[in-house]
Amino acid sequence: MRDLSADACRDARAVQQRFAALVARYGYLPMDVPILESTELFMRKSGGSLASRMYSFIDPGSNAVSLRPEFTSAIMRRYLETAADAAAAAAAGPSAPPVARWHYAGPVFRYDTADAAGSGQFTQIGAELIGSDSILADAELLSLAAAAPAALGIPGCQLRLADLDVLDSVLDTVGLSDRARSFIVASMNSIGPDAHSIAAALEQARQLHVMAGHDLPDDANVLAAAVAGLPDADARAVLFGFMRWNGSAASAAGQRTPDEIVNRLLRKLRGGDAPDAVAHGLKLAGQLAAVKGPPDAALAQVRAIVSANGAAPAAAERLAALLDVVSDDPAIANHLSIDFSLARGIAYYNGIIFDIVAGPAGANLGGGGRYDALARALGSPSNVPALGFACTLEKLLSAIPPTADDTPADDAPTVITPAGPDAYRAALRAAGNVRRNGGIAVLDVGGPPAHNGKPANIRTVQRCDS
Repeated sequence: MRDLSADACRDARAVQQRFAALVARYGYLPMDVPILESTELFMRKSGGSLASRMYSFIDPGSNAVSLRPEFTSAIMRRYLETAADAAAAAAAGPSAPPVARWHYAGPVFRYDTADAAGSGQFTQIGAELIGSDSILADAELLSLAAAAPAALGIPGCQLRLADLDVLDSVLDTVGLSDRARSFIVASMNSIGPDAHSIAAALEQARQLHVMAGHDLPDDANVLAAAVAGLPDADARAVLFGFMRWNGSAASAAGQRTPDEIVNRLLRKLRGGDAPDAVAHGLKLAGQLAAVKGPPDAALAQVRAIVSANGAAPAAAERLAALLDVVSDDPAIANHLSIDFSLARGIAYYNGIIFDIVAGPAGANLGGGGRYDALARALGSPSNVPALGFACTLEKLLSAIPPTADDTPADDAPTVITPAGPDAYRAALRAAGNVRRNGGIAVLDVGGPPAHNGKPANIRTVQRCDS
Protein backbone atom coordinates (compact mmCIF):
# COMPACT_ATOMS: atom_id res chain seq x y z
CA MET A 1 0.00 0.00 0.00
CA ARG A 2 1.60 3.18 -1.23
CA ASP A 3 1.46 6.92 -0.72
CA LEU A 4 0.66 8.96 -3.83
CA SER A 5 2.43 12.19 -4.67
CA ALA A 6 0.60 15.25 -5.94
CA ASP A 7 1.59 14.35 -9.52
CA ALA A 8 0.39 10.75 -9.10
CA CYS A 9 -2.92 11.91 -7.61
CA ARG A 10 -3.41 14.38 -10.46
CA ASP A 11 -2.63 11.76 -13.11
CA ALA A 12 -4.90 9.16 -11.52
CA ARG A 13 -7.74 11.65 -11.22
CA ALA A 14 -7.33 12.68 -14.85
CA VAL A 15 -7.57 9.06 -16.04
CA GLN A 16 -10.67 8.46 -13.92
CA GLN A 17 -12.29 11.62 -15.28
CA ARG A 18 -11.55 10.67 -18.89
CA PHE A 19 -12.94 7.17 -18.30
CA ALA A 20 -16.07 8.60 -16.66
CA ALA A 21 -16.59 10.97 -19.59
CA LEU A 22 -16.26 8.09 -22.06
CA VAL A 23 -18.70 5.71 -20.35
CA ALA A 24 -21.17 8.55 -19.77
CA ARG A 25 -21.47 8.85 -23.56
CA TYR A 26 -22.56 5.20 -23.57
CA GLY A 27 -25.26 5.95 -20.97
CA TYR A 28 -23.49 4.51 -17.91
CA LEU A 29 -24.21 6.13 -14.55
CA PRO A 30 -21.78 6.38 -11.63
CA MET A 31 -22.11 3.86 -8.81
CA ASP A 32 -20.18 3.32 -5.59
CA VAL A 33 -20.37 0.51 -3.06
CA PRO A 34 -18.90 0.11 0.43
CA ILE A 35 -15.21 -0.60 0.85
CA LEU A 36 -16.11 -2.98 3.70
CA GLU A 37 -18.64 -5.78 3.06
CA SER A 38 -19.65 -9.11 4.51
CA THR A 39 -16.97 -11.72 3.83
CA GLU A 40 -19.68 -14.12 2.66
CA LEU A 41 -20.52 -11.84 -0.27
CA PHE A 42 -17.07 -12.28 -1.79
CA MET A 43 -16.78 -15.95 -0.82
CA ARG A 44 -20.02 -16.72 -2.65
CA LYS A 45 -18.62 -14.98 -5.72
CA SER A 46 -15.20 -16.56 -5.86
CA GLY A 47 -15.09 -19.35 -3.30
CA GLY A 48 -11.89 -20.56 -1.72
CA SER A 49 -9.70 -19.29 -4.57
CA LEU A 50 -10.00 -15.76 -3.22
CA ALA A 51 -10.13 -16.51 0.51
CA SER A 52 -6.37 -16.45 1.11
CA ARG A 53 -6.01 -13.15 -0.76
CA MET A 54 -8.62 -11.11 1.10
CA TYR A 55 -8.03 -8.74 3.99
CA SER A 56 -10.65 -10.18 6.37
CA PHE A 57 -11.32 -9.70 10.07
CA ILE A 58 -14.04 -9.74 12.70
CA ASP A 59 -15.53 -6.31 13.38
CA PRO A 60 -16.55 -5.03 16.85
CA GLY A 61 -20.04 -6.45 16.26
CA SER A 62 -18.62 -9.97 15.72
CA ASN A 63 -19.35 -9.87 11.99
CA ALA A 64 -16.97 -11.44 9.48
CA VAL A 65 -16.07 -8.58 7.10
CA SER A 66 -13.54 -8.01 4.32
CA LEU A 67 -12.06 -5.11 2.42
CA ARG A 68 -13.49 -5.44 -1.07
CA PRO A 69 -11.17 -7.37 -3.42
CA GLU A 70 -13.23 -6.30 -6.47
CA PHE A 71 -16.47 -4.48 -7.35
CA THR A 72 -18.61 -6.91 -9.34
CA SER A 73 -20.15 -8.90 -6.48
CA ALA A 74 -21.20 -5.75 -4.61
CA ILE A 75 -22.54 -4.19 -7.81
CA MET A 76 -24.69 -7.30 -8.41
CA ARG A 77 -25.83 -7.25 -4.77
CA ARG A 78 -26.96 -3.67 -5.26
CA TYR A 79 -28.74 -4.55 -8.51
CA LEU A 80 -30.64 -7.40 -6.87
CA GLU A 81 -31.72 -5.13 -4.02
CA THR A 82 -32.94 -2.36 -6.32
CA ALA A 83 -34.65 -4.82 -8.69
CA ALA A 84 -36.49 -6.38 -5.74
CA ASP A 85 -37.60 -2.93 -4.54
CA ALA A 86 -38.82 -2.05 -8.03
CA ALA A 87 -40.77 -5.31 -8.32
CA ALA A 88 -42.37 -4.76 -4.92
CA ALA A 89 -43.43 -1.24 -5.91
CA ALA A 90 -44.92 -2.32 -9.25
CA ALA A 91 -48.70 -2.35 -9.11
CA ALA A 92 -49.30 -4.49 -12.17
CA GLY A 93 -47.73 -7.93 -11.95
CA PRO A 94 -44.21 -9.00 -12.74
CA SER A 95 -42.23 -7.15 -15.37
CA ALA A 96 -38.92 -7.66 -17.15
CA PRO A 97 -35.90 -6.90 -14.99
CA PRO A 98 -34.51 -3.40 -15.49
CA VAL A 99 -31.35 -2.89 -17.51
CA ALA A 100 -28.69 -1.11 -15.46
CA ARG A 101 -25.54 0.53 -16.81
CA TRP A 102 -23.16 1.49 -14.02
CA HIS A 103 -19.51 2.53 -13.89
CA TYR A 104 -17.22 2.82 -10.90
CA ALA A 105 -13.73 3.69 -9.72
CA GLY A 106 -12.13 3.08 -6.37
CA PRO A 107 -9.64 1.16 -4.25
CA VAL A 108 -9.68 -2.62 -3.91
CA PHE A 109 -7.51 -4.80 -1.69
CA ARG A 110 -5.81 -8.14 -2.34
CA TYR A 111 -2.87 -9.89 -0.72
CA ASP A 112 -0.66 -11.81 -3.12
CA THR A 113 2.86 -12.92 -2.21
CA ALA A 114 3.41 -14.20 -5.76
CA ASP A 115 2.79 -10.79 -7.37
CA ALA A 116 4.03 -7.79 -5.39
CA ALA A 117 2.72 -5.38 -8.04
CA GLY A 118 -0.78 -6.85 -7.75
CA SER A 119 -0.82 -7.05 -3.96
CA GLY A 120 -2.10 -4.59 -1.38
CA GLN A 121 -4.27 -1.63 -2.37
CA PHE A 122 -4.85 -0.71 -5.98
CA THR A 123 -7.58 1.00 -7.98
CA GLN A 124 -10.12 -0.52 -10.32
CA ILE A 125 -12.14 1.38 -12.91
CA GLY A 126 -14.83 -0.49 -14.76
CA ALA A 127 -18.37 -0.77 -16.05
CA GLU A 128 -21.21 -3.30 -15.70
CA LEU A 129 -24.25 -3.87 -17.92
CA ILE A 130 -26.86 -5.89 -16.02
CA GLY A 131 -30.25 -7.17 -17.17
CA SER A 132 -29.77 -8.05 -20.86
CA ASP A 133 -28.73 -11.26 -22.61
CA SER A 134 -28.84 -9.61 -26.05
CA ILE A 135 -25.97 -9.93 -28.51
CA LEU A 136 -26.20 -6.14 -28.73
CA ALA A 137 -25.33 -5.92 -25.02
CA ASP A 138 -22.21 -8.01 -25.65
CA ALA A 139 -21.32 -5.79 -28.61
CA GLU A 140 -21.77 -2.59 -26.59
CA LEU A 141 -19.56 -3.82 -23.77
CA LEU A 142 -16.83 -4.95 -26.19
CA SER A 143 -17.00 -1.59 -27.97
CA LEU A 144 -16.63 0.26 -24.68
CA ALA A 145 -13.74 -1.92 -23.52
CA ALA A 146 -11.96 -1.42 -26.85
CA ALA A 147 -12.53 2.34 -26.86
CA ALA A 148 -11.34 2.91 -23.28
CA PRO A 149 -7.55 2.57 -23.76
CA ALA A 150 -7.51 4.95 -26.74
CA ALA A 151 -9.61 7.48 -24.80
CA LEU A 152 -7.04 7.30 -21.99
CA GLY A 153 -4.12 7.89 -24.35
CA ILE A 154 -2.91 4.28 -24.68
CA PRO A 155 -2.36 3.36 -28.34
CA GLY A 156 -2.30 -0.06 -29.95
CA CYS A 157 -4.37 -2.04 -27.44
CA GLN A 158 -6.06 -5.32 -28.36
CA LEU A 159 -9.00 -7.37 -27.12
CA ARG A 160 -8.43 -11.11 -26.81
CA LEU A 161 -11.79 -12.87 -26.89
CA ALA A 162 -13.02 -16.37 -26.06
CA ASP A 163 -16.46 -17.88 -25.47
CA LEU A 164 -17.13 -20.27 -22.60
CA ASP A 165 -20.51 -21.28 -24.03
CA VAL A 166 -18.67 -22.71 -27.05
CA LEU A 167 -16.37 -24.64 -24.71
CA ASP A 168 -19.37 -25.89 -22.75
CA SER A 169 -21.11 -27.05 -25.93
CA VAL A 170 -18.09 -29.22 -26.74
CA LEU A 171 -17.79 -30.56 -23.17
CA ASP A 172 -21.51 -31.39 -23.23
CA THR A 173 -20.67 -34.26 -25.58
CA VAL A 174 -18.62 -35.89 -22.79
CA GLY A 175 -21.06 -35.61 -19.86
CA LEU A 176 -18.73 -34.19 -17.20
CA SER A 177 -19.66 -32.95 -13.74
CA ASP A 178 -19.65 -29.26 -12.86
CA ARG A 179 -16.41 -29.74 -10.93
CA ALA A 180 -14.63 -31.37 -13.86
CA ARG A 181 -15.87 -28.63 -16.18
CA SER A 182 -14.63 -25.93 -13.80
CA PHE A 183 -11.23 -27.62 -13.62
CA ILE A 184 -10.97 -27.71 -17.41
CA VAL A 185 -12.08 -24.08 -17.80
CA ALA A 186 -9.46 -22.97 -15.26
CA SER A 187 -6.81 -25.00 -17.11
CA MET A 188 -7.35 -23.53 -20.58
CA ASN A 189 -4.19 -21.43 -20.43
CA SER A 190 -1.99 -24.48 -19.77
CA ILE A 191 -3.42 -27.16 -22.06
CA GLY A 192 -3.22 -27.66 -25.79
CA PRO A 193 -3.62 -30.38 -28.41
CA ASP A 194 -0.28 -32.05 -27.54
CA ALA A 195 -0.22 -35.21 -25.45
CA HIS A 196 2.27 -33.78 -22.91
CA SER A 197 0.01 -30.91 -21.76
CA ILE A 198 -3.00 -33.24 -21.60
CA ALA A 199 -1.06 -35.71 -19.45
CA ALA A 200 0.10 -32.93 -17.09
CA ALA A 201 -3.46 -31.64 -16.70
CA LEU A 202 -4.74 -35.17 -16.13
CA GLU A 203 -2.23 -35.68 -13.32
CA GLN A 204 -3.32 -32.41 -11.72
CA ALA A 205 -6.95 -33.52 -11.96
CA ARG A 206 -6.01 -36.75 -10.20
CA GLN A 207 -4.26 -34.85 -7.38
CA LEU A 208 -7.32 -32.61 -6.93
CA HIS A 209 -9.64 -35.64 -6.82
CA VAL A 210 -11.53 -34.46 -9.87
CA MET A 211 -11.53 -38.07 -11.07
CA ALA A 212 -12.94 -41.17 -9.41
CA GLY A 213 -10.63 -43.53 -7.58
CA HIS A 214 -10.92 -42.80 -3.86
CA ASP A 215 -13.04 -44.86 -1.46
CA LEU A 216 -16.16 -43.43 0.11
CA PRO A 217 -16.46 -43.86 3.90
CA ASP A 218 -19.23 -46.24 4.98
CA ASP A 219 -20.99 -43.60 7.08
CA ALA A 220 -21.45 -41.39 4.00
CA ASN A 221 -23.56 -43.91 2.10
CA VAL A 222 -26.84 -42.39 3.25
CA LEU A 223 -25.85 -38.91 2.05
CA ALA A 224 -24.52 -40.37 -1.21
CA ALA A 225 -27.89 -42.01 -1.83
CA ALA A 226 -29.72 -38.77 -0.96
CA VAL A 227 -27.92 -36.76 -3.64
CA ALA A 228 -27.62 -39.51 -6.25
CA GLY A 229 -29.02 -38.38 -9.58
CA LEU A 230 -29.53 -34.75 -8.47
CA PRO A 231 -27.98 -31.84 -10.38
CA ASP A 232 -25.06 -30.31 -8.48
CA ALA A 233 -27.07 -27.21 -7.48
CA ASP A 234 -29.86 -29.33 -5.95
CA ALA A 235 -27.33 -31.65 -4.30
CA ARG A 236 -25.64 -28.65 -2.66
CA ALA A 237 -29.03 -27.48 -1.34
CA VAL A 238 -29.57 -30.91 0.27
CA LEU A 239 -26.14 -30.81 1.91
CA PHE A 240 -26.64 -27.25 3.17
CA GLY A 241 -29.88 -28.45 4.77
CA PHE A 242 -28.04 -31.34 6.39
CA MET A 243 -25.44 -28.94 7.82
CA ARG A 244 -28.14 -26.73 9.35
CA TRP A 245 -29.82 -29.78 10.88
CA ASN A 246 -26.59 -31.33 12.13
CA GLY A 247 -24.88 -28.65 14.18
CA SER A 248 -21.85 -30.82 14.84
CA ALA A 249 -20.97 -30.82 11.14
CA ALA A 250 -20.87 -27.05 11.11
CA SER A 251 -18.96 -26.80 14.39
CA ALA A 252 -16.22 -29.03 13.00
CA ALA A 253 -15.72 -26.79 10.02
CA GLY A 254 -12.71 -24.96 11.37
CA GLN A 255 -11.81 -22.04 9.11
CA ARG A 256 -13.62 -23.35 6.01
CA THR A 257 -16.72 -21.58 4.76
CA PRO A 258 -20.04 -23.45 4.34
CA ASP A 259 -19.57 -23.34 0.56
CA GLU A 260 -16.14 -24.96 0.84
CA ILE A 261 -17.43 -27.67 3.17
CA VAL A 262 -20.38 -28.51 0.94
CA ASN A 263 -18.30 -28.52 -2.25
CA ARG A 264 -15.68 -30.78 -0.67
CA LEU A 265 -18.32 -33.16 0.67
CA LEU A 266 -20.12 -33.27 -2.67
CA ARG A 267 -16.90 -34.20 -4.44
CA LYS A 268 -16.43 -37.11 -2.05
CA LEU A 269 -20.02 -38.26 -2.41
CA ARG A 270 -19.96 -38.02 -6.19
CA GLY A 271 -16.79 -40.07 -6.34
CA GLY A 272 -15.35 -37.96 -9.17
CA ASP A 273 -15.58 -38.34 -12.92
CA ALA A 274 -14.33 -41.33 -14.86
CA PRO A 275 -10.66 -40.84 -15.85
CA ASP A 276 -11.42 -41.62 -19.50
CA ALA A 277 -14.15 -38.94 -19.54
CA VAL A 278 -11.86 -36.31 -18.00
CA ALA A 279 -9.08 -37.21 -20.43
CA HIS A 280 -11.47 -36.92 -23.36
CA GLY A 281 -12.78 -33.57 -22.09
CA LEU A 282 -9.22 -32.25 -21.75
CA LYS A 283 -8.43 -33.41 -25.29
CA LEU A 284 -11.44 -31.54 -26.72
CA ALA A 285 -10.64 -28.45 -24.64
CA GLY A 286 -7.05 -28.61 -25.87
CA GLN A 287 -8.27 -28.43 -29.45
CA LEU A 288 -10.17 -25.23 -28.63
CA ALA A 289 -7.30 -23.79 -26.55
CA ALA A 290 -5.15 -23.89 -29.69
CA VAL A 291 -7.59 -21.61 -31.55
CA LYS A 292 -5.93 -18.18 -31.75
CA GLY A 293 -5.90 -15.50 -34.40
CA PRO A 294 -8.02 -13.13 -36.48
CA PRO A 295 -11.79 -13.54 -35.99
CA ASP A 296 -12.65 -15.00 -39.41
CA ALA A 297 -9.96 -17.67 -39.44
CA ALA A 298 -10.48 -18.55 -35.78
CA LEU A 299 -14.24 -18.82 -36.22
CA ALA A 300 -13.73 -21.31 -39.05
CA GLN A 301 -11.60 -23.45 -36.71
CA VAL A 302 -14.20 -23.24 -33.96
CA ARG A 303 -17.00 -24.36 -36.29
CA ALA A 304 -14.86 -27.28 -37.49
CA ILE A 305 -14.17 -28.46 -33.92
CA VAL A 306 -17.83 -28.13 -32.94
CA SER A 307 -18.99 -30.05 -36.02
CA ALA A 308 -16.34 -32.79 -35.80
CA ASN A 309 -17.31 -33.61 -32.21
CA GLY A 310 -21.07 -33.53 -32.71
CA ALA A 311 -21.57 -30.54 -30.39
CA ALA A 312 -24.63 -28.30 -30.56
CA PRO A 313 -23.84 -25.41 -32.92
CA ALA A 314 -25.94 -22.71 -31.19
CA ALA A 315 -23.11 -21.22 -29.09
CA ALA A 316 -20.69 -21.06 -32.02
CA GLU A 317 -23.33 -19.41 -34.20
CA ARG A 318 -24.08 -16.84 -31.50
CA LEU A 319 -20.38 -16.03 -31.40
CA ALA A 320 -20.40 -15.70 -35.18
CA ALA A 321 -23.35 -13.30 -34.98
CA LEU A 322 -21.56 -11.19 -32.35
CA LEU A 323 -18.39 -10.99 -34.45
CA ASP A 324 -20.50 -9.89 -37.42
CA VAL A 325 -22.18 -7.13 -35.38
CA VAL A 326 -18.89 -5.65 -34.13
CA SER A 327 -16.98 -6.02 -37.41
CA ASP A 328 -17.78 -2.45 -38.51
CA ASP A 329 -17.17 -0.81 -35.12
CA PRO A 330 -14.10 1.47 -35.56
CA ALA A 331 -13.13 0.93 -31.91
CA ILE A 332 -12.96 -2.84 -32.47
CA ALA A 333 -11.90 -3.24 -36.10
CA ASN A 334 -8.28 -4.46 -36.27
CA HIS A 335 -8.17 -4.53 -32.46
CA LEU A 336 -9.87 -7.89 -31.82
CA SER A 337 -8.43 -11.39 -31.91
CA ILE A 338 -9.76 -14.76 -30.80
CA ASP A 339 -7.86 -16.66 -28.09
CA PHE A 340 -9.56 -19.69 -26.56
CA SER A 341 -6.66 -20.24 -24.15
CA LEU A 342 -8.07 -17.50 -21.89
CA ALA A 343 -8.87 -18.95 -18.48
CA ARG A 344 -11.49 -18.03 -15.95
CA GLY A 345 -11.51 -20.16 -12.81
CA ILE A 346 -14.92 -19.11 -11.48
CA ALA A 347 -17.94 -21.25 -12.29
CA TYR A 348 -20.53 -18.52 -12.86
CA TYR A 349 -18.80 -17.09 -15.95
CA ASN A 350 -20.48 -17.97 -19.24
CA GLY A 351 -20.46 -16.68 -22.79
CA ILE A 352 -17.81 -14.23 -23.86
CA ILE A 353 -14.70 -13.51 -21.79
CA PHE A 354 -11.92 -11.14 -22.84
CA ASP A 355 -8.65 -9.53 -21.81
CA ILE A 356 -7.46 -6.01 -22.68
CA VAL A 357 -3.77 -6.07 -23.55
CA ALA A 358 -1.27 -3.39 -24.54
CA GLY A 359 2.12 -3.27 -26.19
CA PRO A 360 4.14 -5.89 -28.07
CA ALA A 361 4.49 -8.01 -24.92
CA GLY A 362 0.74 -8.01 -24.40
CA ALA A 363 0.71 -6.48 -20.90
CA ASN A 364 -2.67 -7.22 -19.37
CA LEU A 365 -4.53 -4.03 -18.42
CA GLY A 366 -7.82 -5.66 -17.42
CA GLY A 367 -10.60 -7.83 -18.69
CA GLY A 368 -14.15 -8.98 -18.26
CA GLY A 369 -16.93 -11.13 -19.58
CA ARG A 370 -20.47 -12.39 -19.09
CA TYR A 371 -21.48 -13.73 -15.67
CA ASP A 372 -25.17 -14.61 -15.82
CA ALA A 373 -24.94 -17.09 -12.91
CA LEU A 374 -23.45 -14.67 -10.37
CA ALA A 375 -26.90 -13.53 -9.21
CA ARG A 376 -27.85 -17.09 -8.28
CA ALA A 377 -24.54 -17.51 -6.41
CA LEU A 378 -25.49 -14.43 -4.38
CA GLY A 379 -28.90 -15.84 -3.45
CA SER A 380 -31.17 -14.88 -6.37
CA PRO A 381 -33.73 -17.57 -7.27
CA SER A 382 -32.69 -17.33 -10.92
CA ASN A 383 -29.84 -16.18 -13.12
CA VAL A 384 -29.64 -12.53 -14.13
CA PRO A 385 -27.93 -11.75 -17.46
CA ALA A 386 -24.94 -9.50 -16.84
CA LEU A 387 -21.51 -8.63 -18.15
CA GLY A 388 -18.79 -6.11 -17.44
CA PHE A 389 -15.10 -5.34 -17.36
CA ALA A 390 -12.56 -3.69 -15.11
CA CYS A 391 -9.04 -2.31 -15.53
CA THR A 392 -6.34 -1.71 -12.95
CA LEU A 393 -5.71 2.02 -12.87
CA GLU A 394 -2.04 1.66 -11.94
CA LYS A 395 -1.44 -0.56 -15.00
CA LEU A 396 -3.22 1.98 -17.21
CA LEU A 397 -1.01 4.78 -15.87
CA SER A 398 2.10 2.71 -16.58
CA ALA A 399 0.96 2.18 -20.19
CA ILE A 400 0.25 5.86 -20.93
CA PRO A 401 3.19 7.43 -22.80
CA PRO A 402 4.90 10.22 -20.82
CA THR A 403 4.29 13.81 -21.83
CA ALA A 404 7.02 16.37 -22.45
CA ASP A 405 5.91 18.64 -19.60
CA ASP A 406 4.27 16.99 -16.61
CA THR A 407 3.36 20.29 -14.91
CA PRO A 408 0.65 22.17 -16.83
CA ALA A 409 1.14 25.94 -16.87
CA ASP A 410 -2.39 26.43 -15.52
CA ASP A 411 -1.26 24.76 -12.28
CA ALA A 412 1.39 27.42 -11.61
CA PRO A 413 0.24 29.64 -8.75
CA THR A 414 0.48 33.35 -8.16
CA VAL A 415 2.24 33.94 -4.86
CA ILE A 416 0.78 36.78 -2.80
CA THR A 417 3.44 38.25 -0.53
CA PRO A 418 2.36 40.79 2.13
CA ALA A 419 4.90 43.49 2.97
CA GLY A 420 4.18 42.98 6.66
CA PRO A 421 1.44 42.32 9.20
CA ASP A 422 -0.35 45.52 8.19
CA ALA A 423 -0.77 44.11 4.68
CA TYR A 424 -2.38 40.81 5.68
CA ARG A 425 -5.90 42.02 4.89
CA ALA A 426 -4.78 43.34 1.51
CA ALA A 427 -3.08 40.02 0.77
CA LEU A 428 -6.27 38.08 1.51
CA ARG A 429 -8.24 40.41 -0.80
CA ALA A 430 -5.67 40.07 -3.59
CA ALA A 431 -5.67 36.26 -3.29
CA GLY A 432 -9.46 36.23 -3.46
CA ASN A 433 -9.43 38.31 -6.65
CA VAL A 434 -7.01 35.88 -8.35
CA ARG A 435 -9.14 32.86 -7.37
CA ARG A 436 -12.41 34.45 -8.50
CA ASN A 437 -10.81 34.97 -11.91
CA GLY A 438 -10.01 31.26 -12.13
CA GLY A 439 -6.38 31.38 -11.06
CA ILE A 440 -4.45 29.76 -8.24
CA ALA A 441 -3.32 32.04 -5.44
CA VAL A 442 -0.95 30.95 -2.68
CA LEU A 443 -0.35 33.18 0.31
CA ASP A 444 3.30 33.57 1.34
CA VAL A 445 3.05 32.39 4.94
CA GLY A 446 6.77 31.97 5.52
CA GLY A 447 8.28 30.00 2.63
CA PRO A 448 7.83 29.18 -1.05
CA PRO A 449 5.06 26.74 -2.03
CA ALA A 450 6.28 23.19 -2.61
CA HIS A 451 5.31 20.64 -5.26
CA ASN A 452 6.13 17.02 -4.35
CA GLY A 453 8.85 18.18 -1.97
CA LYS A 454 10.38 20.60 -4.51
CA PRO A 455 9.77 24.33 -5.06
CA ALA A 456 6.73 24.72 -7.29
CA ASN A 457 6.67 26.53 -10.60
CA ILE A 458 5.48 30.07 -9.86
CA ARG A 459 3.51 32.11 -12.35
CA THR A 460 4.23 35.47 -10.70
CA VAL A 461 4.77 37.10 -7.32
CA GLN A 462 2.38 39.83 -6.28
CA ARG A 463 3.53 42.04 -3.41
CA CYS A 464 0.89 43.69 -1.24
CA ASP A 465 1.39 46.77 0.89
CA SER A 466 -0.94 47.94 3.65
